[in-house]
Amino acid sequence: MLKNRMDRKIATIVCLGFLACLSPALAAPAASFTIHDFMPDFWQFWTAAENQPVERQAELWQSLYVGKHQAVFNDLAGPCKDQWDPAWARTRYFPNLPKITPAMRDATAGLSEKLAATQARFLKQFPDMHWAGDIYVMASGYCFNGRAQEIQGRGAILFGTDATVALGQKDITPGMTHELFHRYHFQFFDFKASSNYPLWTTLWAEGMAQYICEKLNPTASEVDLSHVPAGSVEKVDANRRELAADFLKKFNSTQEIDAKVWFNDIRSQDPVVPPRGGYELGVLVAKELAKRYSDQTMAHWPQSEAKPKIQAALEAIVEGRDTSR
Repeated sequence: MLKNRMDRKIATIVCLGFLACLSPALAAPAASFTIHDFMPDFWQFWTAAENQPVERQAELWQSLYVGKHQAVFNDLAGPCKDQWDPAWARTRYFPNLPKITPAMRDATAGLSEKLAATQARFLKQFPDMHWAGDIYVMASGYCFNGRAQEIQGRGAILFGTDATVALGQKDITPGMTHELFHRYHFQFFDFKASSNYPLWTTLWAEGMAQYICEKLNPTASEVDLSHVPAGSVEKVDANRRELAADFLKKFNSTQEIDAKVWFNDIRSQDPVVPPRGGYELGVLVAKELAKRYSDQTMAHWPQSEAKPKIQAALEAIVEGRDTSR
C-alpha cells in the first residue's frame, strides 16, 4: 500500500542483466529506486495560492503541500532552516513564485518518462549498481536544487525544481545522472565530502561524476550540465597546466580552505582557481585516464589504486604529455 496517494510514487525495480532475470542468485542485488513526485501537490497548492496575499500563501503552503509530506520536510528542517524561516519565505520565496512557475511547469512536463529513461540509460552503463533508495522531485522552498541525505532512514537523492529553474536550468536529469553516479561510485571508492578526506578524493569523486554526467547526457545544455558558474569550464580548460600544478601542491590537503577554493565556494575570488574549478579539473583527469581505462574500471578503483593514477594524470596534464599509449 502507498502511504500517501499524493506521493505519486513510481516504484521501479530493475532486473539487471540476462542472468539476473533468469537466476537472481547468480547476480548482484538489483538496483531499486523509488521515485516520489511531489509536484502534483505543489501545483494544487499554487492553483489555490497564486492570487492570494502572502500570508494566505504561507498557510496554503503548509496545508496543501508541506503537510502531505510532513515526514520528509521534518528530515529537511535542519539543513533548510534558513530558507524555511517564515519571515525569509514571505519576503524572498512566495513573492518570487510567479516569476518561476512557468519554467517549473516546463521542467516537470513528462517528468516520469524522463526519469525512467535516465535510470535505464544509467543502469545500462553501470549494470552492477545495487543502490536501493529514494529519489524525491519537489519544490524545495529554494533550499536546494540537488541534495543527498537520509530521509526516513533511507538513502535519498532530492531535486528542488524551484531552485533548479531559478538557477537557469531547465532539465533535472543531468543532475540525476551526477547523483546516481555518486551512489554507484561509493560502492567501490571510500569517500565522504564532509569527513575531511584528502582533497584529491573530492577531485576524483566530483570529476568522475561530472565526466559520466556529460557522457550520458550528450545533448544537454552547458547550463543544465554545469555544477560551476558560467565561464569556469573555459577558464580551467585554458589554464589546465597551471591549475594541475597548483592542485598537486594541495593534493593531500585536508584543510577546509582548500576544499572551499577548489570545490565549495561558488563565489570564490581566488586569483588562481576559478570558482569550483576542481570539478572541471577532475573531468580533465577522468578524460586523461579514459584514454587507457574503461569507465567501469575507473569507477571500481579503491583509494589505494586510484591515488597514484590520478597523481600521474595531473602530472601528465602539467607536462602536456600524451598518455594514450
